[in-house]
Amino acid sequence: MNFLYPQFLWALLAIAIPIIIHLFNFRKFKKVYFSDVRLLKQVELETSKKSNLKHLLILLARILAIAALVFAFAQPFWKDDSNTLTAGEKLVSVYIDNSFSMENKLNEFTLLDNAKKEAEKIANLYQQNDKFQLITNDFESKHQRFITRKQFLSEVEELSISANSRLLSQIEQKQLDFLKKENSQNKIAYYISDFQKSTADMENLKFDSIINLNLVSVTPNQVGNVYVDSVWFESPVRIVNKQEKLFAKIINTTQDDIQLKVELSINGSVKGILNQDVLANSSETVSLDYKLTESGIVSGKLLISEYPDPTATFDDSYYFSYVLKKTSNILVINQSAKYLDNVSGNINQLFKSDPYFKLTNLSAASIDYSKFSGSDLIIVNQLNKYSSGLVSELMKYTESGGSLLIIPGDNLELNSVNELLLATRVGRFMKKDTSNTKVTYLNLESPFFRDVFEKTPKNIDLPKIFSMYKLSSSNRSSKTTLMKSQTGNDFLSKFNYEKGKVFVLGVPLSSNFSNFASHSLFVTALLRVAESSGVSQQSSAGMETNSIRIKDNGIDVSNLKIRNEELGVEFIPETEVGRGEVELFYSDEIKKAGNYEVIANENLVYSFGVNYSRKESNFNSFSAEDLSKNYSTDFVKIIDVANSSTSIDNAESYQDATKLWKRFILLALLFLAIEMVLIKWMK
Repeated sequence: MNFLYPQFLWALLAIAIPIIIHLFNFRKFKKVYFSDVRLLKQVELETSKKSNLKHLLILLARILAIAALVFAFAQPFWKDDSNTLTAGEKLVSVYIDNSFSMENKLNEFTLLDNAKKEAEKIANLYQQNDKFQLITNDFESKHQRFITRKQFLSEVEELSISANSRLLSQIEQKQLDFLKKENSQNKIAYYISDFQKSTADMENLKFDSIINLNLVSVTPNQVGNVYVDSVWFESPVRIVNKQEKLFAKIINTTQDDIQLKVELSINGSVKGILNQDVLANSSETVSLDYKLTESGIVSGKLLISEYPDPTATFDDSYYFSYVLKKTSNILVINQSAKYLDNVSGNINQLFKSDPYFKLTNLSAASIDYSKFSGSDLIIVNQLNKYSSGLVSELMKYTESGGSLLIIPGDNLELNSVNELLLATRVGRFMKKDTSNTKVTYLNLESPFFRDVFEKTPKNIDLPKIFSMYKLSSSNRSSKTTLMKSQTGNDFLSKFNYEKGKVFVLGVPLSSNFSNFASHSLFVTALLRVAESSGVSQQSSAGMETNSIRIKDNGIDVSNLKIRNEELGVEFIPETEVGRGEVELFYSDEIKKAGNYEVIANENLVYSFGVNYSRKESNFNSFSAEDLSKNYSTDFVKIIDVANSSTSIDNAESYQDATKLWKRFILLALLFLAIEMVLIKWMK
């Protein structure tokens, strides 16, 4: 047996007091005169023996009562493998889950309210000189130290719900970092949480045996939710006067079939409403169409509401925002200088009639690389030779999200162009195929040709091919074949490279190779390449990502700020520039979901939506029974707040079950009771 406070054992010297009283009993005896004492000799002997026995028993009861009382104050406990506590100061680290899921109810109070009450109980069951630490999902700097019990209780009282969500393994690592720095051998940790399976990654916990861990489970009354999981567009590029199709995935984790109203708002105006049934424990993908006729900032919000009454209001909205540009910048690098007049040639003729596209022509002999970053699409028009400098700049352009269309020249130097094609994981051009053939395949299932034909065409007149470069694709390429010849060669293909796209045409625009330049499909193909080009804007970001990337169009990052006037938020973000992009870090400055604007030199340059993490949208959690079954060990205890027999109200639920001080208090009272019985009843 060991003692937490062995210094109290000095009080065992108090046992000497009843012994002294017993040995030096100074009671005065009263003389009683009797005529003849011979008859009392036998009675006197018997009475003396009984009196001595009574005094010895009373003395023993007093000694045992004092010893039990002293032991109780010394707080004895059994020293075994299940107990790592020793005498001295204890370090108590308490994690309180304050994520959104803790707004659920348990016994008419939120889970966070219940968690705060449990934290107060924990603190009050320790000594004044013990040290405490509070950890939350916010990882605030003020919580990165040990404090007194009074300070701890004050911080618990101030705790509120946060948009931040952490994995339990992150919490454990944070606690271990602090506790292992301390020299004390009495290290105790608590996790007070609903233990959602999406964040409670129990399989990744280390369960360090030098720390007594207590898992305090607060389970909500409600176990289901209906929420917007994600939102995305059919096309990666937004264009004025183009029909946009927005998709949303809605998940129902309840046991009931739910009828929903889905509402889409753009810039505060309702653009679409639909009703949707979502079956129990299932998901549905819905779509809404809208068209915008003016350029500028687009702020969108998708909202779902349940009939007749909402079962949960978590993650019912989703924000997105983007910039709808007035024009799309197309840069054409030409082999022939005759196209520099912006009039000659098929490409100039195609785009000059559409005011949305702004065309700039350059000669291969004098390329201005500074124009690359501001271009949505670069067309390499029939170059025969690619310099190493051009290859390097085109790679940087596509890596940062740009789109590139390669139209080969009549006398193509294969080695130079293949340097670019191999570097962008496209493949390589092989020798010419001079077979007379034609295009026989259009990938009508691809979004590239969507809405081009009212119905699937039969016996369509497709371009004729007299000669073409055969493209051998790389095994590492991400290829989509858009048009194919009768001989199986790729006529027009799209490749994804890093963040950008590379389109490759198999023929020059010369009539010696094909009639493609004069075919109606030429207009369709190039317009679709142009429409699907440009940097895909990041329309929304998660609260937990802490940053967003935007296209670097010469933005002055020295005078940049992020703003949301409705929420009263305005701050200067940290920035990082690289590869044609600017990354904006908003860290803890953004605490609420909504649409935020990026302002540079008082000009609106970008907009994006911020949404709460969907990690906790699914309320599926580990029950206290699950935790006890799978994770309870000698140094890991499970406490169920909803179960009074294992709740923190029972001190032995969280402290070592082998502590004996209460038992010694009872023994002290028992021995005092025995003493009184001996005095009163033993004659």
